[in-house]
Amino acid sequence: MTERRADPSMAALRVNKKSLKRRYENMTRQLAELAAGTRSRPTPDEIHDLRVTVRRIQVLRKLLPNGSRTSEVSRRFGFTLKSALKSTSQLRDLDTLTETLDSHKSYLPPELLVRLGNQRSDAAARAKTAISVFTEVPAPDFEPTESGKKISRRLRKRVRSRDRTIARLLTDVLNDESKVEELHALRKEVKKMRYLLELSDGGSARLLTLTKWQESLGAIHDLDVAVGYLEKSGFDSKRGAILNLLRARRANYLRFVRD
Repeated sequence: MTERRADPSMAALRVNKKSLKRRYENMTRQLAELAAGTRSRPTPDEIHDLRVTVRRIQVLRKLLPNGSRTSEVSRRFGFTLKSALKSTSQLRDLDTLTETLDSHKSYLPPELLVRLGNQRSDAAARAKTAISVFTEVPAPDFEPTESGKKISRRLRKRVRSRDRTIARLLTDVLNDESKVEELHALRKEVKKMRYLLELSDGGSARLLTLTKWQESLGAIHDLDVAVGYLEKSGFDSKRGAILNLLRARRANYLRFVRD
């Protein structure tokens, strides 16, 4: 009752053990299917879908008691999830960079995009090798020993922790669009919060807002990466490509602040 009076929206976050088990089984099955169906040179959509599925499974696993995550099978699966994200990180970065720069290609030399394409091809081959591990490492069974009420408390505790982190980062970035690292950190926290709230049986009214934030923050990050790449490539900061990217970044930042 104390929790409900203090924050009704938080008290509404509940997890049913059976529905959580179904979510876990559906996600791990989807992950196995994505891994098995990924072609030798994974497409941007394949990499995106696989990484999102991995992150959602990671967030869900954090709601399980330590005992369910410390078995040898579970630790091996958790390590495989981390390795998949690490091994596909460069490929995902190249995909978003290529997509961002492609919309400004009239200001860029053609060889720059060709070079990115060659880098992507090499990174895709390496990523495929890492993804194939999911066909060899089975996901552990989902058998939580705790009640749904206890898992729900753990969910609310994690939501509160993310709330504090998000509030701190918002204070840093809402009046200073130059805080590149803080905006990037906020994007990651918003993403994790969204995946957490999606696990609640009743959903959350905040999901729509978080989705908007994630889109704006993702666009800002992609533009920051593109600007940094062009600067390292020797482009003058006053040239059309960078100026256009910075204008687009400004528009996304203002949209985020408005949201």
